Amino acid sequence: MDEDKIYLDKNAFKVLASDTRIAILKELDKRPKTVTELSRELNLTKATVHEHLSKLFDAELIIKDEGARSKWVYYKLSKKGRKIFNPQRIKIEIFFISTLLTFVGGILEIYRFIEGTLLPIEPRAVPPWEGLLFHVVHDPVHLVMGFVLISIGISLLYLALRIGKNC
Repeated sequence: MDEDKIYLDKNAFKVLASDTRIAILKELDKRPKTVTELSRELNLTKATVHEHLSKLFDAELIIKDEGARSKWVYYKLSKKGRKIFNPQRIKIEIFFISTLLTFVGGILEIYRFIEGTLLPIEPRAVPPWEGLLFHVVHDPVHLVMGFVLISIGISLLYLALRIGKNC
């Protein structure tokens, strides 16, 4: 559970004490942005925004995305910044991923029931010229597990949506 904890040092508290830096973090929570975009949206000079971004970067609250496909540098919240600024979002993402995996598992189990399992027929009951024969067995355990997993997925989806509304 240490991953859920956020450790802040003296520098991080100093950085978070500025209303301007909080405003920058709010903008970066929406999507990654450049210095120019931030300066335009916050009505600040580029130099001022760059100074605040440097302090946020030193406190490990943001990261630079200097992608090779772009000539601009985008800033976005780091994992630490997302945890401080929006801790519920990470929990909701985990719920949605769990829901998706549970649905997929349920669908696969139902598919396994429909397809069935091939079991060979006892060789002495079959004449040798007919080769090996198989019969299909539809195991109801797969059907039950499929419906159970899909029900759990629906419950997780409901919880995720409920938590999302409370954010």
